[in-house]
Amino acid sequence: MSSARARVVSLAVVFSFIVLASQSASGALPRSAKEAREAIGLERGICAILGLPHQSVEWPLSLARETELVVYVQCASAEEAARLRGAASDANLLGKEIFVGEGAFTRIGLATNLAGAVLVSEEANVAVPEILRVLHPGGKAIGNEKVLGAATIVKPVPDGVDSWSHPYRRPDNNPQSTDRIARAPYRTQFLADPKFCPMPEISVAAGGRVFRAFGHIAHKANQNAMLNKLICVNAYNGTILWTRDLSEGFMIHRNTLIATPEHLFLGDQRSLKLIDATTGKVAHEIIVPKDTADGPVWKWMGISGGKLYALVGAPEVAISTKRSNTPGLGHWPWGMWDGHKYGDPRSNFGFGRNFIAIDLATRKIEWNHREKEHIDSRGVCMQGDKIYFWSPLKHLACLDTKTQKIDWRNSDKNLLAAIGKDGRAQHYVTGYATTTFIKCSENEIFFAGPQRKDLVAASTTDGSLLWTRKGGNLQLVLRDKGLFAAGPGSNGVQLNPGTGEVLGRLPTRRACTRATGSVDSIFYRTTGGTVRLDVDSNSLQHVAPMRPPCQDGVIISDGYLYWGPWMCGCQLSLYGHIALGSREAAAELSPPAPAVESGKASTGRSKGSAAGAADWPAYRGGNARRDASTKTAPKRLARLWEYRVGEDLAPTAPIAVGDRVYFGDRSGAVHCVGKGGQRAWKVYTGGSIFFPPAYDSGRLFIGSADGWLYCLDAASGDRLWRYRVAPEERRIPVYGNLISTWPLAGGVAVHEGIVYAAAGIAHYDGTHVVAIDAASGSIHWHNGSSGSLAKDVDSGVSLQGALAIRGGELHFAGGGRQRVARFDLTNGRCLNTPRKGVTSSFQTAFTPYFPDYAQFTSCRRDYANGTTLSYDASYEGSRHSPLMLLAPQKKTKDGDAAPKPKQPSDRRRGRDSKARRRGLVWSLHGERYNHLVTTPDAVVAAGERDKKPFLAVVELESGKRRAEVALSSSPVKGGTAIDRRGRVVVSLRDGVVECYGDES
Repeated sequence: MSSARARVVSLAVVFSFIVLASQSASGALPRSAKEAREAIGLERGICAILGLPHQSVEWPLSLARETELVVYVQCASAEEAARLRGAASDANLLGKEIFVGEGAFTRIGLATNLAGAVLVSEEANVAVPEILRVLHPGGKAIGNEKVLGAATIVKPVPDGVDSWSHPYRRPDNNPQSTDRIARAPYRTQFLADPKFCPMPEISVAAGGRVFRAFGHIAHKANQNAMLNKLICVNAYNGTILWTRDLSEGFMIHRNTLIATPEHLFLGDQRSLKLIDATTGKVAHEIIVPKDTADGPVWKWMGISGGKLYALVGAPEVAISTKRSNTPGLGHWPWGMWDGHKYGDPRSNFGFGRNFIAIDLATRKIEWNHREKEHIDSRGVCMQGDKIYFWSPLKHLACLDTKTQKIDWRNSDKNLLAAIGKDGRAQHYVTGYATTTFIKCSENEIFFAGPQRKDLVAASTTDGSLLWTRKGGNLQLVLRDKGLFAAGPGSNGVQLNPGTGEVLGRLPTRRACTRATGSVDSIFYRTTGGTVRLDVDSNSLQHVAPMRPPCQDGVIISDGYLYWGPWMCGCQLSLYGHIALGSREAAAELSPPAPAVESGKASTGRSKGSAAGAADWPAYRGGNARRDASTKTAPKRLARLWEYRVGEDLAPTAPIAVGDRVYFGDRSGAVHCVGKGGQRAWKVYTGGSIFFPPAYDSGRLFIGSADGWLYCLDAASGDRLWRYRVAPEERRIPVYGNLISTWPLAGGVAVHEGIVYAAAGIAHYDGTHVVAIDAASGSIHWHNGSSGSLAKDVDSGVSLQGALAIRGGELHFAGGGRQRVARFDLTNGRCLNTPRKGVTSSFQTAFTPYFPDYAQFTSCRRDYANGTTLSYDASYEGSRHSPLMLLAPQKKTKDGDAAPKPKQPSDRRRGRDSKARRRGLVWSLHGERYNHLVTTPDAVVAAGERDKKPFLAVVELESGKRRAEVALSSSPVKGGTAIDRRGRVVVSLRDGVVECYGDES
């Protein structure tokens, strides 16, 4: 038995004695979902149900309807799962509030520490350690008492977790966690909303909750929803537990937010609010008396020894909320924000003259201390019972909180000169003027940050100058091994904190983001993605898909690492609130299920025929994804039929073979539509389907977000076999969905009797690519190593695009480190050259996770007459060129094409630079295209103009409209198909699939 498993099993003995009152005399689940809801006491989060309670499909549906829970039901058989999926689909709950897995109860298909409740039915024979594995701390299991050994068991908080109670973890401002559980290597715990946020952002965490406060400046339209908001998030599954408005007009980028398991302490320009951590309601409010300080504004706070200490003072520079109508994912100007010049200490952000102490038990102000000079709250920190503070160019001082007196005040001219005036800051290289610039240990006080010209160390004994080092734009992390100073250029160093002696060098930190530390790592920003410095080996690893948030960095709490939602313009692959946990914490308690399962026909035989040359058997027409049809486009666009998938369920793009159309949807259903738009059959997989099936010889092959590859009989929908590409059953929350850590999110490709599929989200979880025999489901090859191509930095391929076959290779967008992932079709060898740097540069917002942005399809088609059809959309869809037919390349006197003149990049010259070089036959402006399909004489265009969706046929020769119809919503990306009769089938984001053609 592994040590990780042994620990969980031994804890199970302890957990089984944590018993609450029995919920039913029989020791079974309550008869109604309402009673179960009352028993678990959970309204939001994730609830796992093992087996069908009382053999009723209505029971879990009722629980989902009556709460805001995400309900995961694991059924013992495929037949039971299909029954529940059908009922949940009919109730419009499947893939939204209810997710259904299937398989033996030896393994629950959820990640560790994910569920707030586990309900065990009569049929579920599951081991208690496995139940405890999926419960998060504080979560309850109820139901089958024969299994549980008690009516209710509750999972306690494990030993070794730390919190991130203050914005810099503690009032000493040292962003160094002591959490012993959050260790490398990592695995994704959740990807959650909000994806984007305004600035500034302040985050704290404690008691299984992460609190994030968002400020008043939106630079993009997608940030407006979070302006002046405070959210509380379940630290284990990313569920937003509550949201409340912040007081407008208060600049939040300061240390006035503190988390405890019971309360969130929030100080603003009016009061200190004790917010109940469970409900988000204000439990108590403390207002600074008028005769106590210059004003009621809270400037800095710290908790130590059962007391809250604060710097309070006068009103500040007025600020106003700034909304945005600008589309896109990021980019914003610097230096435009109210008050950042820090011109007058009487009204600067965070300046005050009064320290107060509040007893947390009585919630009364015990004492206050008034200073003559203004104190900069960016220069306040606390260690034990000592508060160290900086009055700019006046003195560095120490306040003893026990005596309420000044221990020492140092105005030595050498010390003042070393600390110096504030630098300008407020620049993408230096960082934010509002950033805290002081930290302390037991013996030293350190000054460093975007406003500081030098790194300065002073003594905590008397404030005397200890040492200085040139270059103050450093992000400091204080560790037992020394002072780690992450800096731009070659300034990053490891130092002896007492002497300033250089102990080692650190790799370059890119720009403004804060550095933070876990027990084995230091995290900060690189050119793209996140650098993880392994402290013991002094080696670098690369977390490529996401970057530390601009003003928070990576925070560590409750055994996990957290990246916040995005406000910046850097090119990332994953945006949002993201958590990673240790792979050790996710250790399996039982062997995984078999990789391949046979269905109704174990040999996979089907009577169907091969697709014809004029069919559309795969996404975008074929394995090369060329978006071309041999059929003549219709002259009219009469609507021939309409098929509704379901409310708010985006269908995939369609494929068309013979008289049938096939597509999937985000509930996990596969649909077959026959003549007249009538449903021929509908069957279910276990997870969302993001790309359409591929057809081959009477079979359909579907990649599902449950981590499985499915083979269905195209005529009947019967499951012939399925193959688990994911290495284990492990679902996680992904932007409101519940899918495998290794979803088949890029679809599939079939070539010469072999099905190719890939599973994964991020390289650090592992990327798994397979070749499977189409008839039998047996494995030809498996590559599970491409996620770590560059072993030195543990970086490689992330699955972030649709699969394609080109030039004898399997291709897909490979994430921020590999633009295109390439695999040999014959043996699965990854053909990409390992890249050992720790930078990310490719723009790869991926449609399944970011459908609002990655929904446009660029086009380039070269014709025999030398003309080129061209349309360019930026990766996130904020910039679009016209749809153009470019004139043939100009010839030289010798008859060869003239060399292209060197030109500035398209980004600088505009997206029509191609037209300037070659000339135009025609162009269409002001339109955005979700899909363009070329036919021998026309272009079928699906997109929008002035936010009005349309489907059109454009004459290739002239650019004139042959036909056009309005659509009810935008088409999905790549969402059209042309069948063998020349009819156009289009999938729409509102859940409708329509067919258009010449027929009346």
